[in-house]
Amino acid sequence: MAAGADDRVRVDIRDLACFGRPARLVWSKRRWRCREVECPVKTWTERSVHVSPRALLTCRAGIEACRQVGELARPVSGVADELGVCWWTVMHAVERHGRPLVDDPARVGPVVALGVDETSFLKATLVAIGAALGIPIGIVLGRLLWGLFARAMNAVPAPTVAVGSIVLIGVAAIVLANAVAAVPARVAARTPTALLRSE
Repeated sequence: MAAGADDRVRVDIRDLACFGRPARLVWSKRRWRCREVECPVKTWTERSVHVSPRALLTCRAGIEACRQVGELARPVSGVADELGVCWWTVMHAVERHGRPLVDDPARVGPVVALGVDETSFLKATLVAIGAALGIPIGIVLGRLLWGLFARAMNAVPAPTVAVGSIVLIGVAAIVLANAVAAVPARVAARTPTALLRSE
């Protein structure tokens, strides 16, 4: 294959910050032209392992941006200002370099213990509070309104629901809430550890 340099293309690339200021590399990329008549490619530009095609950041700047955002929990906007690029450029670098780290099944060891979500306990607590407050208030208001209605009709109001039945309803509501809250824990306990690591 006979190839010759055709022309040069200026490419501006952001690199790691230098002395606290954004650094810009200017790469004068050579464009090559194939002199073979039957060549299907015709022209191409030179490449570098340090810069991905059509990238705005060098590979080392992208990796460092991913580390700053992912490992050090820095805000994306702060890293973007430091590199002199926009928010989306840093986020694309985080996605590109961070996704293989997240998808790596070896990044988390075997699951030895599994906790229960606190919202499951919160459900039971809310039901217990609702039963402790709602049932007595409901009984008092219900009997008061029934008494007013019965007296308006010249009838004698008398309670028709026993106190034991009301207490039983409250206890049943709390037991039912705990049973519903235990379902997610049972499902999680049966989930394979490999799947938990991937999530």
